[in-house]
Amino acid sequence: MLTVDKTFSVKQAIAVTGNQITAVGTNDEVMKMAGPNTQVLDLKGRTVIPGLMDTHLHYTGLDYGGNLSEPERAEYRIDWRGVRTKEDVLNQIKGIIAKYKIPKGEWLLFQNELSFMGEGNESTEIQGKILFQELNRWELDKAAPDNPVIMSEGIPQYNGLLLNGVAMDILWKNYGDFIKKNGRYWIDSAGRPEGHIESVATRPIMMRYMPHPKPEVLAPLFRMVQEDLVSIGQTVDSGRYPQWRVEGLKMLRQQGKLIQRQAYGWEDEFGMIQNMDELKKYKDQIGAGDDMIWITSVAPSSVDGSGSRMCTNTQKHMTGAIDSLYPMGQCYQDSEFNGAAGRSAKISANYYRDWIMASAKHGVRFANTHMAGDRSVNEFLKMVADAQKQFGPNSTKTWGSDHCNMVNPADLPQAAKLGVFFSCQARIGGEEFAREYGEKMANLYPAPVKTMFKLGINVSMEGEGGRGWDGIERLITRKDAKGKVWSPQERLTREEALIMATRNGANYILRGNKLGTLETGKLADIVVLDKDYMTIPEDTIHTIEPQVTVLDGKIVFVHPTFSKEYNLRPEGAVISTTKELRARRNGQAGGGG
Repeated sequence: MLTVDKTFSVKQAIAVTGNQITAVGTNDEVMKMAGPNTQVLDLKGRTVIPGLMDTHLHYTGLDYGGNLSEPERAEYRIDWRGVRTKEDVLNQIKGIIAKYKIPKGEWLLFQNELSFMGEGNESTEIQGKILFQELNRWELDKAAPDNPVIMSEGIPQYNGLLLNGVAMDILWKNYGDFIKKNGRYWIDSAGRPEGHIESVATRPIMMRYMPHPKPEVLAPLFRMVQEDLVSIGQTVDSGRYPQWRVEGLKMLRQQGKLIQRQAYGWEDEFGMIQNMDELKKYKDQIGAGDDMIWITSVAPSSVDGSGSRMCTNTQKHMTGAIDSLYPMGQCYQDSEFNGAAGRSAKISANYYRDWIMASAKHGVRFANTHMAGDRSVNEFLKMVADAQKQFGPNSTKTWGSDHCNMVNPADLPQAAKLGVFFSCQARIGGEEFAREYGEKMANLYPAPVKTMFKLGINVSMEGEGGRGWDGIERLITRKDAKGKVWSPQERLTREEALIMATRNGANYILRGNKLGTLETGKLADIVVLDKDYMTIPEDTIHTIEPQVTVLDGKIVFVHPTFSKEYNLRPEGAVISTTKELRARRNGQAGGGG
């Protein structure tokens, strides 16, 4: 029993009564509590750990929704595989509207099946030219003159969208003054808004107008996600969820099928509140809910871009197809950042900075927010320091920064002093990162987690969409797929990696008093492993397969091998393997980042 308590003590046995751990100790000590109706499992020396946690998960469910119709998904796909001209795109839009007989006035979301998240190539150069130079509101109106159209851009939706004129007119009518002040939007040579928008202009579109799948569509998809994740021992997920997604989780719970805890940053209000003093009414929402579904923050989705659009002080080598639009990245906290270079209208305010300072003033937690680049982290720490001077050190208590794609280790002593938490992906530099930012930075900035541990920073683990044991192994070895080690100085011990994935995660999600360790009085989230995590070769940690996952005192997953050995088939439990469960993935999830 790896308790992951403050001393990382190892015990022999554990007792659970109801949903709580009631004893941890030697076999003899714990067995004294057994009664005539006690279920006893002799695990025969298997390793037991607390349930794993992912403190930044893009929880959409749509990667299991490949069999859904496009109306059920509330989005229509644009296939770019044969696209060579803008007309190829417009013809697909016309065809979709005709095929589904979409009524006039209905909002439409078109999901472009392309990505500008990695390095560029000949295809992305062509796609980028069409999407960012040739398509605009007026071109989209030719294909959809009677419907407001939202089109994704191959980057996270909050970072950028393309609207047609019908949608732009509605947005401008209701939010024009707000967007002219806070941005960000592109203009043509005549100074007219031409349809491409960035944050915070994307927020009213996403929160008020964008179509979304209904809860009854999402609930079964969420169940499939959870079955997948409990099979790797993950009992808690945390992310940033809009209310429509939360409704899907609540429906799953009402059906008695919720098998993971869900902590979330509520993202409905960012970009919708115009008077920052309105934030004070959300102070009491932090932590609201129960121990299955609860709010951990009210915060932006992101303070910068993803991939080569991370906000950085580091010189880039411009390997991405749209890097020229964002030489320093999408730097939303920078007052001088108006949007894409040479394309965007000037703005007079910085909504992000106003939001962050108002959050501190009113005691509203900032967390669950994408913060990828080193410049973004540095600017955030400066604002936290200013906020603590103005409003006191408790004004930013447990505030967090997510991802750790690029963090300057020189900033970490300040972060430790300010008490800032980090939620880090099991990220290493890798060859692609080195080509974009240089070998030195690839061995210095990505996820400097060992430095964080040395400084006493609470750093938790992001599993990169259910990576789980692969991620834990990477934190320990820092090896890429080819076996090359990056940032060897940031390698973690096995103890530290497990602390990241359990105890520190519980602190990040504001449940450190109830979750994250195997201690008496805590909620019974327990995982039985098939291998000894502490002694197997570190390059084989990714092969660990949980045999049993317990959530809130109830067995929710059993590996078929264990089920057969113990003749154990608990009612409602998933009995399968991770491989079998992931074979069901057949869709694409939009809007991540």
